[in-house]
Order: sequence, then C-alpha cells, then structure tokens
Amino acid sequence: MRFPYSYTTDIWPALITFAIVAYLGSYAWRRRHISAAKPFAIACLLCEFWIIGTILELSAVDFSTKVFWVKFQDIWQLPVGAVIASFILQYAGLGRWLNRRTYILLFIVPLLSVVFMITNDLHHLIWTGFRMNGYVVSSPGRLYWFFNSYIYLLGLLNLAVLIWLAIYSPGHRLPVAIIVCGQIFVRIIYVMDKLDTGLIGPGESVIFTIGVMAVIYGVALLHFHAIDPVAAAQKAALRQMREGVIVLDSQDRIVDANPMVAEMFGIPDNIIRNKHLADLLPVLAGDLKQMENPETAHMEISLEKENSARHYRLNQSVLKGRRDEPIGRLILLHDITEQKRAQTRILEQQNKVAALQERERLARELHDGIGQTLGYVCMQTQTALKWMHDGNHEKAGTLLERLVEVTKDAQADVRESILSLKTGKGRQWSFLPALKEYIDRFQVNYGIRTELLLSDGIDENTLDPETGAQLLRAIQEGLTNARKHSGACNLRVCMERNGSMAQISITDDGNGFDASRLERGHDGHFGLVFMRERMAQIGGSLKIASMPGGGTVLTLVVPIVNQ
Repeated sequence: MRFPYSYTTDIWPALITFAIVAYLGSYAWRRRHISAAKPFAIACLLCEFWIIGTILELSAVDFSTKVFWVKFQDIWQLPVGAVIASFILQYAGLGRWLNRRTYILLFIVPLLSVVFMITNDLHHLIWTGFRMNGYVVSSPGRLYWFFNSYIYLLGLLNLAVLIWLAIYSPGHRLPVAIIVCGQIFVRIIYVMDKLDTGLIGPGESVIFTIGVMAVIYGVALLHFHAIDPVAAAQKAALRQMREGVIVLDSQDRIVDANPMVAEMFGIPDNIIRNKHLADLLPVLAGDLKQMENPETAHMEISLEKENSARHYRLNQSVLKGRRDEPIGRLILLHDITEQKRAQTRILEQQNKVAALQERERLARELHDGIGQTLGYVCMQTQTALKWMHDGNHEKAGTLLERLVEVTKDAQADVRESILSLKTGKGRQWSFLPALKEYIDRFQVNYGIRTELLLSDGIDENTLDPETGAQLLRAIQEGLTNARKHSGACNLRVCMERNGSMAQISITDDGNGFDASRLERGHDGHFGLVFMRERMAQIGGSLKIASMPGGGTVLTLVVPIVNQ
C-alpha cells in the first residue's frame, strides 16, 4: 500500500503536543522506580502513537490513507484511559488495589475494543463507514458508543479516587483540583470530537485532549513534585519524623506543619495551618527575635499536656528567598521529656551515691580524728586522776594543759565538719557561690587569711554539678590539711582554665614537708588519700609540690563542661 503525504500547517498543534508528551514521558521513565511514575510513562508512550496517527492523518493526501490513520488513532485511546486510571490509583497511594484481578478489569474492555477495531472489516460493529467532511468522519457501528463510554466510566473512577485523596490529604487538594478540572475539560472535548460537531479538527482535538492533559499532569509532576523522589522523600521524612516541624511565613503565620506538631499540641492539622504562632505558642512568640542570634538559636520550653509537663528543645532557622531575603522561619521541636527524666534519675542516683560516700568519709574522719582524740583524752584523763590521787599535782597539771590543747583541736575538727556539711549541695546549689561562702567562713573561724582568685573563662557553667561537688570537698580537705599541719598564716586558692580542663591550685606559706615521702608510700595523711579518691571519681588528678620550710602547693585538675 502506498502512503502519499504532503506538508500542512494543521500538524503543528499535534507536533507541539508530541514534544510535551515526550518530555513528560522521559521525565517519568527516569523515575520509574517510583510506583506512580511507571504507569504515567507508559501512558505517555501510548499517547505518542495516538499523536503520530493524528500527524500522519493530517499529512496524508488520499482518503484511504486518512481512514487507515483514523483507525490507528482510535486503537490507542481506551488503553491510554486504562493506564491513566492506574496512574491515578498509584498517585493516590492506592497501589495495593492494583492486583492481577484489577488489571484484568481495567484492561479487558480496551483489549476487546482493539480486537474489534482490527477486525472491523469482518463485522462493521465499530465503524460502518467513513466520509470526508473537511476531515475524515466515521459512521459509528453498534458497539462504537459502548466502547467509547468506557472512557467516561474510567473518568468517574478517577474522579472518586481524586476526591477521596483531597479529603484525606489536604496537601494534595490544589493539584487534585487542577487534575479534576483538566479531566472534565478533556472529556467534553472528546465528546465534541466523537459527535462530529465540526468545531474542532483532528489537530485541535489532539492538543485539547492529550495536550491539555499533558500540561495538567506536567504541573502536578513538576510544580507539585508528584513523582519527584527527592520531594517524595522529604514529605515522607517529615511525616515520619518524631520531631515537630513548623514552617512560618514572614508574618509568623503557620503555613505548614508535620503530623507530629498536631500530636504534640492535640490540635488537628487543618486547624494548625494558617494560625498565628502566638495563638499556638504564646510562650515562644516573644522569643523569636532573640533566637535570631546564632548564640541563642535554640532554647527549651515546657508545655502542659494531660496533667503532665512535656519538655521540648526548640531550634529555629531563617528561610531565605532567591535574593537572600528572609521569607519565613523553620522551627524544629524535639521532645526531650524522657531525656530530662533520665537526667533527673541519674542525678538522683548520683546524689544518693555521693551521700553514701560522704557518710563513709565522715565515718572515717570521726573514727580517725575525733574518735581517736576522745580515746586519747579518756586515757590521759585517767592518768591525770591517778597522779592527783598520788599527790603529783605538777605532772597532773601539765597533762591537763596538754588535754586542753587536744580538746581545742577536736573542737576545731568538729567545727570544720559542720562547716563542710553547711556548704553541701542544696536545691539551688552552685559551685562558685558555695566555694566563696566556705572560704569566707574559713577565714572567720580560723583567722587564716584566705584569698580566692578566678581567671577569665571561669563561670557558673564551667563545671557540671557533680564535678563541682567533688572539687569543693577536695578544696575543703586541702585547706583543712593546711590549717592542721602547715602552720600557715596565708592561703591562696587560684582557679583558671587550661583548654578542656580547669586547674585549681591551693598555696600556703606554711612549714611544708618532704613530698618525696609520699612517693615512697610514707603518707600518713588521710586527707590526701581522700582528695586523690575524689579526683579519680570525676576524671581529675592531684599533684603535690612541697619542701620543708618552703610551703606547699596542691594542684587539682578536673574536666570542664563541653561548650
């Protein structure tokens, strides 16, 4: 069969449509691993055959050639409708319905129509004949409208699925509205074309049916990222995140929020959107400006929920447009309630352990200090009484004077223990105020000039509470040892920052001692043993520098809080 053709400007609408559909088909095929992309790419391929038939019909010269390409076009129309219905189901997230039975129901009518069209010359049930009326016009057979009505049945199915999607997924409402309007428009044009109204020719029919739908789906695919894996991944991640995500416009109005925000506040999604931030989080709205500072770009807030407080760490990022101008804010809410509770439990456990350790320390001090002193006083008092009974008053008087001095030392030890307990941790305990209070009382109680020097970089946040508590006890022990054993008149406590560690030196102008005896194991100072134990518990260290007649320097090194 010979197919003579000639150029006509009527083919340009079809050529433009062909280019649009080819681009969308290739775009979808590159993303075919996404469920909705593959049926859309197949639909684009079938539409290309339809469009090619239209182009060749318009270019054909003789009547029989035009009739051939009219039949060729009709073959692809119902399969395109069935594949588009598959795409709509996948797009709506109902791909689980597309099993073997569903595919058979969708495609049995299109396949039967293809068979009847190919064998039409044997039964004339689809077309009874063709004539020229400017363009080729067919005379419908008995089954012509039966098969073509299937397009509208698929349209009703698509409409029902899209309406369901719009109801249960507010984020899809705008693209769904665009697709529905496009489908209604296309089916009206399709009816006009089949009724041979003479208002549109084959070229215009193609661009109004396939072309318009291609543009509609192009908007859904490109602008609304219907099958874009990156956008799909971002949406899925937002839906599954355990953090709350709030997007604000330049007026601090909520334009979007993920489902976790609705769960956090117990408010439906559709009510959260378009609310002003001040209506949702009054405690936060006034702090947004302060959070623009990079150093204060995060904060913690507490919200009452179901008769209990929930704690959230809040981070803010400024959203900027193409010209780097601020267009809104992104707020991330991370629930740290369990973390806070865990920290509280750990702190309580640490306090219990510290209390037990402090009891053990106090027991050792009472036994080694006051206990031994009282034992010594008891024995020496009995000796003094014996001497008095024997008439040796001079020896008894000397011994009693020595017991008075021993008793004064014991009294000082008791006062020291009470002072240490008074500067223990309370509810609002903080290391630096507790240290300053202890040093002030130490000077008053013992008349020893004691100076505290703090270098730059040392503040309330330098040490965590547990480290501060152990360090304070170690400093108390160091000052007590200096008072008892060194005979010092002046003490100085210096604290400075050295990288990731804090260094504390306790210097006295007392008698000093042979520090090498400590290395050889001839310690004898229980206080130094306790200090070493405390430093080991918090990852710190103790160094001692001393010599007879040259005073003593104790150096404590402890880790600081990561900032």
